[in-house]
Amino acid sequence: MFSDQDKSWLQALSPLLAEGARRALLVGEATDPEGPQAPGLLVLTADWKVESSTPGVEEWLDDLPDGETGAGRLPSAVLTVAGRAMRSAESGEPAEVAMARVLTRSGAWVVLHGAALQSGSDRRVAVIVEPAHPARITSLLMSAYGLTDRERDVTRLVLQGNSTSDIAAEMVVSPHTVQQHLKSVFDKTGVRSRRDLVGKVFFSHYEPRLRDNEQRALADKPLRGGPVR
Repeated sequence: MFSDQDKSWLQALSPLLAEGARRALLVGEATDPEGPQAPGLLVLTADWKVESSTPGVEEWLDDLPDGETGAGRLPSAVLTVAGRAMRSAESGEPAEVAMARVLTRSGAWVVLHGAALQSGSDRRVAVIVEPAHPARITSLLMSAYGLTDRERDVTRLVLQGNSTSDIAAEMVVSPHTVQQHLKSVFDKTGVRSRRDLVGKVFFSHYEPRLRDNEQRALADKPLRGGPVR
């Protein structure tokens, strides 16, 4: 029932609507974040005992897989990041910050950072736990599907609403090459079209926020992504 002009108008408008939806979700997360209000910080001794911590860090730790602060047991993800940071400091090379991305029990992604501290002759490790921002989640998802660097570039541009010709121009390749990359992306992610690919990302990672807003509306609570007053 739509004319070619209608379709062209919708095609031109859809990237702007998608960008607006993404920004609204991020604004909602910033004004009313899920989980603790601030990143959590732990300082561990060389024998992996908690020397100090910021208020509320227990909420982060308990939400991590196998986390149980009440039993005095640190999550394995925290110990892994702390161990990597400590080994890096002992290698004789400039110490690096260890990092890991972890899916919590509540279904949110978090990032752990570990850095070795020097206090006299005693070693300490600081571990920071914070929410994973979208850029980190996107790269993690693409890694999980085993996409190559070029396939990731194509996927990123598809999610931004670019056409095949736009992607070809951006990547300086032929449209045929873009289609070949897309076919490989579809095979690896188990979808059959661009629409399915966008839908897979949306329903896995954005749709739960919308369902949460439905419950908030019923409970007369502020909506995430709603107008900022």
